[in-house]
Amino acid sequence: MMNQVHIGVDIGGTNTAIGLFDQELALRAKRSFVTSLPHYPGKTDRPIPFLDELAERIFRLIGEHAPGAKLAAVGMGVPGRVDPVNGIALAASNLAWANVPVAAEMSERLGVPVYIDNDVRIFMLGEAMAGAAKGSGSVIGVTLGTGMAAAVMVDGKMWEGHRGFAGELGHDQVPGYHARCNCGGYGCLETIASATGIARLGAEAAANGRIPLLHSPDGRITARDVYLAAMAGDSAAADIFRFVGATLGSKLTTAVYLLNPEMIIVGGGAAAAGELLLGPLREAIYGKYRFEVKPAVVAAALGDSAGLYGGVHYAIGRGGE
Repeated sequence: MMNQVHIGVDIGGTNTAIGLFDQELALRAKRSFVTSLPHYPGKTDRPIPFLDELAERIFRLIGEHAPGAKLAAVGMGVPGRVDPVNGIALAASNLAWANVPVAAEMSERLGVPVYIDNDVRIFMLGEAMAGAAKGSGSVIGVTLGTGMAAAVMVDGKMWEGHRGFAGELGHDQVPGYHARCNCGGYGCLETIASATGIARLGAEAAANGRIPLLHSPDGRITARDVYLAAMAGDSAAADIFRFVGATLGSKLTTAVYLLNPEMIIVGGGAAAAGELLLGPLREAIYGKYRFEVKPAVVAAALGDSAGLYGGVHYAIGRGGE
């Protein structure tokens, strides 16, 4: 029987995950649900329907798996630019959120302290505490989901940058490419290196008749559809993953020269492609990085639970009992 629990939350542009942790910080249960965006694409500073649903689902999870337990604190990963000190989601382009006081709103609903930070830093913290980066000091973490971003850990500490915006590599432009990004720009890295980007490239290839194996029952091509076509032997689908890996690798090589990390960890939904993506990514970095000792390039060990572990450890680190 659990007397006290912590909750970790990982908010994504497509799905949101909730994890229930016991006193020893063991993950005891998790649930996910579709991130509701009734306002999209119009920006909002009060996504009330989503916040209400999130609170209701947290209480439901506790009631199902730890009835009577006291909720101590909640730690959350939120995409985009975040002010962790004041608990505000400043700009989350894939959610169309602007200046949302997430921590205050959720604390009011839940009756406990709520702490937030950028979702990729929370992911990286989870992998550092309980996953692939455990015991490592200098690591770059990358997540490829609805969007794409990076997190940097230097000497065991997360690097936030001057105003907490470090890691927004997904909005670095790729020369020669002009797909519209949700941030309003064109040719951003995440329009290629993300699950959304892979789906877009797949849909374009399918429309041009270059991937005959690529189809979807509802006519909507996803990154998983592209993956399944590649695994079934379609060379054009495999080429998409090679292109995505090479493009991301080219951008990350600069960061490798700058930071000299021990490893690069890749998470997010698109990381499920495994070596189909990691192989070209590794080749791109190793082909350009001239020093003898090269960083390991690995998949996240905790899968979609990394952000949940990270959220709970972040909350405790910020003072959540």
